[in-house]
Amino acid sequence: MSKIRILLIEDNRILCDGITAMINGQKDVIVVSVSDGRDDALLKARTAKPDVVLIDLGLESQNSLDVVQLLKKEFSNIKIIGMGLNPVQSDIMEFVQAGVEGFILKNATLEDVIKTIRAVAGGEKILPPLLTESLFFQVAEHALLKGKRNLTSAVRIDLPPKR
Repeated sequence: MSKIRILLIEDNRILCDGITAMINGQKDVIVVSVSDGRDDALLKARTAKPDVVLIDLGLESQNSLDVVQLLKKEFSNIKIIGMGLNPVQSDIMEFVQAGVEGFILKNATLEDVIKTIRAVAGGEKILPPLLTESLFFQVAEHALLKGKRNLTSAVRIDLPPKR
């Protein structure tokens, strides 16, 4: 069985090392390259040929949105997952428009991170439950303003299990 190949773009060294160790502890995913997001993200994507890119939405060294746009322009088949502490809806909309297929909050469990990576690698689009409600209302409002009456579901919403 081939592993899902990950390029991790994270400028916080401790987070980068921790995320890499956790992912590499799984049987079906592997971090094949890491970047601090400065100037080497495209080069690392070219050489590592990842299936999925995990990118920090708040890179200090470079604009994360610019990195996403460059990656999607050159590698349209790469799946991208944004990671953030608490991204605002307008930022999420910009990242989705740029081609990001999933989002992970940085306080997510390892299980949620791996589940999101597997789902996005398999072609799904994922938003964490905390972001879906407010984002859905923003999307619905935007669609209504554009005169569209039928909203189609393009995003899978992961809701926590009922207890």
